[in-house]
Amino acid sequence: MSVVRGFFSGIFASLLVTALFLLGITITINLTILNPDFVVSELDKLDVYSVVVEQAKVQLPAQEFIKPEVVDSMLAELKPWLREQASTVIRAVYAYLKGEQELNVTVLLEPVRSVVKQNVRQAILESLPPELQGAPQSQIDAYMSQVYVEIDKAIPASFELNEAVVGSQMIAQLEQVKQAIGYVDTTYKALIALAVLLVLLIALVHWWQPKPITRAIGIVFIIAGVTCILGSLLDLLISQALSRLAGESSMLFGLQAKLPQLAADLTPPMRMYGIGFLSAGIVLIIISVLFRSPETSPD
Repeated sequence: MSVVRGFFSGIFASLLVTALFLLGITITINLTILNPDFVVSELDKLDVYSVVVEQAKVQLPAQEFIKPEVVDSMLAELKPWLREQASTVIRAVYAYLKGEQELNVTVLLEPVRSVVKQNVRQAILESLPPELQGAPQSQIDAYMSQVYVEIDKAIPASFELNEAVVGSQMIAQLEQVKQAIGYVDTTYKALIALAVLLVLLIALVHWWQPKPITRAIGIVFIIAGVTCILGSLLDLLISQALSRLAGESSMLFGLQAKLPQLAADLTPPMRMYGIGFLSAGIVLIIISVLFRSPETSPD
């Protein structure tokens, strides 16, 4: 009978180790990739906004009356606004992907208009076009008014991000992402339920005797903890995968130098999860040693 008990205990323990390892991966995903706070902090930490600003400078058409340093100053002034709006959009998109609200975000572009107008006015006044040389102030103001009108035409007062703007093709892709997030949430709940069930089955196999139960579960926790800790050390593989992804996308190419840091930030939840189970397993082993062995055990 003890052989059968050991056989089933080993099977349940192996399944529990696997369930705890997969649960660690799921928790890590929820705390990093699927966490808007993590994404916002990483964008700021990795200074992604500077990369976006540099790419925006390349896309801007050349202007004879605006010096490059003026453009740099203008874009640098807009970085705090860009950071704030990116945070708002990211949180709204995550709320949509998790089914918490509809996709409907309004980004006010009036601050962009104001910054552009101020810098353009300063650039024009510092280097007036030939037709305005020696012109009265009223004529210069009229010219600036025309420039402001053109800026208002080029930059709308606001930008709305909704399903109509995104388009049906992008919405279909977002629906796939939303479905994947639903699978992750379902897997997370199922793994917790499975882990609890396996613990109860291990306890049942050992006839609810504290010493063998704590010893068996302690060994499982130690193995699961060590496995998760070792898995969290795969920063290099994650960095290589992200580098390949960045190499395939021109938008992400400028972030390749920052990807090792991103990979390093993705693994700490898994490492802490493993350390927690390793510590709990050691404590359970110590407790099992302190328990007195029963004189008889039922067959």
